[in-house]
Amino acid sequence: MKTALLASFEKDAALVRLGKMLTGAGWSLLGSAGTATYLKENGIECRDVAEIVGKPILGHRVVTLSRELHAALLSTPDDESEMKQLGIEPIGLVYATLYPLEKTIADPSSSPQEVIDKTDIGGPALLRSAAKGRRIVLSSPQQFDEFEQHLASGTFDERYLTKLAAAAERRVADYVGASAGYWESKISKQ
Repeated sequence: MKTALLASFEKDAALVRLGKMLTGAGWSLLGSAGTATYLKENGIECRDVAEIVGKPILGHRVVTLSRELHAALLSTPDDESEMKQLGIEPIGLVYATLYPLEKTIADPSSSPQEVIDKTDIGGPALLRSAAKGRRIVLSSPQQFDEFEQHLASGTFDERYLTKLAAAAERRVADYVGASAGYWESKISKQ
């Protein structure tokens, strides 16, 4: 059985759609705490990643930053024996939407602390690990229609995986760029 990891800031119809699409195609789901709870509330079986990595710490700021999850995303067939020794199953798909940093930055009433609070670390790390590991990496609900076609045909060729990896890397680059621009603007005003 293939495993997908879903970690979505947005708890919405798109997340439910993806969950149903994946479980309908025989995938098992892992989710960050809120995502797993939301999917279960909507009748979709999803295990909490805490079963693998332990409960969230530091007020939920450290959830998916785990060696186990990133090993599951970065492993290759050459790592099979080590993965078995470690008791880690590969993860074949990641869907992550990030904290609304850009929206927070765009709001002139946001404080620097609010910007810090809306700076996602785990989501970008998941997207980058999945992209590097050449997993199926979804970074936007706008990718779901094309993904559904690939899921139905069972074809995830290198071109499609590269397209998804590029989109994930672009999303992370834009996100980090927004953060850098915000903090650079604070320095220039001093």
